[in-house]
Amino acid sequence: MLLSFNWLKQYVKLPDSVTPEAVAEKLKLATVEVEKVERQGAQLENIVVGKILKYEKHPNADKLKVCEVDIGAEKVTVVCGGSNVREGMLVALAKTGARVRWHGAGELVELKPTKIRGVESQGMICASDEIGLSEMFPKKEEKEIFDLSVVIPAKAGIQDNVDSRLRGNDKLKPGTLLADILGLNDTILEIDNKSLSHRPDLWGHYGFSREAAALFNRKLEVCRTKDIKPGKEVKIKAEIKDSKLCSRYLAVAMSNIRVAESPRWLKQRLAAVGCRPLNNIVDITNYVMLDLGQPMHAFDGDRISEIRNQKKIMVRRAQEGEKFVSLDGKEHVLTPEMLVIANEAGPLALAGVMGGEDSGITSDTATIIFESANFAAASIRKTSVKLGLRTDSSARFEKSLDPAQCELALKRAVELTQEICPGATVASAVAAEGAGKSPVSRLTISVEWFAQKLGVKIDTKIIIGILERLGFAVALKKGILQVSVPSWRATGDITIAEDVVEEVARIYGYDNIPASLPSFPLTPPEPNKLRALERAVADVLVRELAYTEVYNYSFVSAAQIAKLGDDGARYLELDNPLSKEKPYLRRHLLDNLLENLHQNIDAYPVLRLWEVGQVFHGEDAGPRVAANSDELLPRQDTWLTAIYVDKANDTPFGEARRAAETISKRLAFTFDFLPPAKPKPWQHPARAAALKHGDRQLGLVYELHPRVAGNFGLAVRVGIFSLNLSALAELTGGAAPSPYQPVSLYPAVMRDIAFIVRTETTHAEIVQALQKSDPLIKKTELFDVFAGQGVKAGHQSLAYHLTYIHPERTLTSAEVDAVEQKIIKLLQQKFNAEIRS
Repeated sequence: MLLSFNWLKQYVKLPDSVTPEAVAEKLKLATVEVEKVERQGAQLENIVVGKILKYEKHPNADKLKVCEVDIGAEKVTVVCGGSNVREGMLVALAKTGARVRWHGAGELVELKPTKIRGVESQGMICASDEIGLSEMFPKKEEKEIFDLSVVIPAKAGIQDNVDSRLRGNDKLKPGTLLADILGLNDTILEIDNKSLSHRPDLWGHYGFSREAAALFNRKLEVCRTKDIKPGKEVKIKAEIKDSKLCSRYLAVAMSNIRVAESPRWLKQRLAAVGCRPLNNIVDITNYVMLDLGQPMHAFDGDRISEIRNQKKIMVRRAQEGEKFVSLDGKEHVLTPEMLVIANEAGPLALAGVMGGEDSGITSDTATIIFESANFAAASIRKTSVKLGLRTDSSARFEKSLDPAQCELALKRAVELTQEICPGATVASAVAAEGAGKSPVSRLTISVEWFAQKLGVKIDTKIIIGILERLGFAVALKKGILQVSVPSWRATGDITIAEDVVEEVARIYGYDNIPASLPSFPLTPPEPNKLRALERAVADVLVRELAYTEVYNYSFVSAAQIAKLGDDGARYLELDNPLSKEKPYLRRHLLDNLLENLHQNIDAYPVLRLWEVGQVFHGEDAGPRVAANSDELLPRQDTWLTAIYVDKANDTPFGEARRAAETISKRLAFTFDFLPPAKPKPWQHPARAAALKHGDRQLGLVYELHPRVAGNFGLAVRVGIFSLNLSALAELTGGAAPSPYQPVSLYPAVMRDIAFIVRTETTHAEIVQALQKSDPLIKKTELFDVFAGQGVKAGHQSLAYHLTYIHPERTLTSAEVDAVEQKIIKLLQQKFNAEIRS
């Protein structure tokens, strides 16, 4: 919303020392967000009135003229191509340093002295579109220059807001700033609409004037209008069919109307706040809306048919499929949720949104009907959104306007029409339907309560003064305030005592309230062990192992269950699923992860995906439905599942195991990798290990069964790691510890050893034997497993990295060789191993 500073001062007399910037700053601190403050005449700097003394044809160009122009302090030579140049003409001359748009297009260009076809030109004689005035002063011809002597008469015709020193002059003096001549001495404040969506009273200049009066403790000039004297020429009957959607409707007819261009003061005021002038009647309705915040509409009275010498206007719901052509010429199909203004023939306007083409004002209009009404905010919002019609009117109605504004706005519109259209008369009585007042709201508030809420004691007289300046009626009795909310704040803005306290605080000034810390104990929340564990695991997977997290819904389909080879009868089925395709609650995270893998496998050579989420087991009891209920929900532990695929790697099981081992190390929690008791149908029968801690199984590491991989359209081997985080959190306490282990002062020695053993020999057995063989062995790491050519049937080749460290000195090669021989002997005796060279 654009706010005119001059318009604001029409209702509140601010001292000359109060600048627009000061008003903007106060508004920002107390009321709304002010995006920008822009002085209106800034774009006309260095543009003055010039008088063409004489001109002659350009010696080197047929369509150009060389003009001698008087600009007051001096005479300058200017080359001009205007089609209407004449001697004695008053023009807008842009001097060197002015910024203009060439031919009204493109960016602003700063003028500099230049030669045009060999002739020195000391400025530019401008067209209206070259200096941003095309809306106020449109050109009639392409090459027409701005003729000030035509658009601004020399004597009494100068508009009201021109500097008084210029009135009555026989001539507009050359050299006078164009901004002063045109009265462009306003400052515009740009308000962020989102910041006033809760303040329906601020959608007009009068509301902002009331706010400024309260902020600067100045008197507000009451907006006074004359009563409407009824006429008898036209009879109007208004009828509200749905009082929930329209609480107030007023209409009045005026005759002897002559539709014409608006006076310059009105056009200028509208243009200043971004509203394009159209004609005097439409401009009046827009002016009243921008002035008071109450949208208005004008119908062509002669285009509304009469029945029994009476024009009947109804406010009703639209009929299903009813068609309506709006003022912009677009046809809309209406529904019963929408409100229309209609007569017996059909809709005349979309209530609160836009008028109809068939009843709009034209150049031939002689009788008009003004409408001023109050509509339900939700109805206008829904209609506007559904039809894609966002207007200044709908933007205001959807904020819940004050019904009491309707009558004031109608009086103001009639008054302006009689002022701007001499001879215009009221042709009917005012047709009024519905209540004209907002529900009365009174709040009882203790004076001490203000101090309790604000943390500072404000004098009672100051509190009452602030509220009265804002329009509240206040009565004080024994320390209790009886506060009556004004109608313009009673439509949903001010409803509880805290709202009134906020009003006092913002006008008093938040910076006048001393800052202090709260005086209550700060108790930290109980640690969430499971959440801390989730974050710790996520940190390892993402930062160290480059896995990508995915999010899936908790639902699976019957087809996914069948592909996995699971028993569908064990799954919980939803009565009202989000999608009929996936009506079951998941028992594993694997189903959807395999779908993710299938969707992405063609795009990447390597995929590392993981997900954390709840799984649902109906056969086991879970948490209570509510704290005071004995009813139990299904068990819903939180699990982690990670999958690994590398098209160039035939042993994804090793990578899945590495992920499990890395997490184990970071959590400082030991897993035993043991054969699973009974492999699931989706697990490889040989490449699988259970993660156990004591007797408790916490997860699995395995390779996906080739049959299941084929069911999901996967032609690759998939390594999988699953971990029950709920169970693990109970054992670890949640977040990963950070144990400090000092780095050895002495260098480590690394040796590799490879040997062949029977396939029945497990990695766990080998590691246990190696680590117990000698205290100098600090780390054992399997890095290769091979079976096939060169290895006899029923056997496998294993290769390990061994790390040797002495805690007190540097190891010698001889010492490491001795331990290595000891290991070889152990492997040969215990596992019948064959050492590979």
